[in-house]
Amino acid sequence: MMISERHDKILALLNKRGRISIQELQQLMLVSVSTLRRDLDQLAESGEVQRIHGGVELTKQQQTLQHEALLSQKNEMNLSAKQVIARTAMRELHGGETIYLDAGSTTGAMIALLGNLQPAPQVVTNSVHHASQLADLMVPVIIIGGQVKLSTNATIGATAAEQLGQLAFDVSFLGADAVNTDMGIMTPDLEEATIKKLVINRSNKVFVLADNSKFDRVAFAKVSDLADITLITDKSLASASAYQAKTDIIVGGES
Repeated sequence: MMISERHDKILALLNKRGRISIQELQQLMLVSVSTLRRDLDQLAESGEVQRIHGGVELTKQQQTLQHEALLSQKNEMNLSAKQVIARTAMRELHGGETIYLDAGSTTGAMIALLGNLQPAPQVVTNSVHHASQLADLMVPVIIIGGQVKLSTNATIGATAAEQLGQLAFDVSFLGADAVNTDMGIMTPDLEEATIKKLVINRSNKVFVLADNSKFDRVAFAKVSDLADITLITDKSLASASAYQAKTDIIVGGES
């Protein structure tokens, strides 16, 4: 294996694992300790990895680049479906409302459209990304404080919950990782579930934006029953009748 190939393989393993011990890395690479140490020294000198006691990890800069790449990849998934859902969700607004915009790529598809809404809405969000984009479009925006969850750029935790408890929303648009008839709306993260529950309790109307890939799935933490929200999706579901028995479903492209 050539030097460049070994370096690429080491970086690929670190992108996947975060950090690896020297012993485990040697077993995975099938090279001598001296060769591995030389490769790691070269990668450290180039600023791509940093040596830690007994192992190696990506530098903070490389971790940030990897995180941004993952967010970009997520934003590109099912892009056309998200755009259909966003346009459909905008029909629920007339201008001037106080709205909550949840973190996530599907809710993020609404941002450009919100920039054209008049009178401008007052937007509250727990997304660092959404807040920045909305500010660039001169849309009035408040970002909820708290701990930033790096995988989603969403604020969570006690500070976020306390601030949300002081607010009320005309309309809220939430994302979901899973939607099913038994457990309702679900997310993999307990703290994100807590934030979403608070928003639902503080909102006059709640719409959950979910493309077809999110239905008939289960995630770790329950957010709400279907009866507490209205679903907006991109196309008709094969299992639509089971969901319609429990909540309203708005399908993009249908009047």
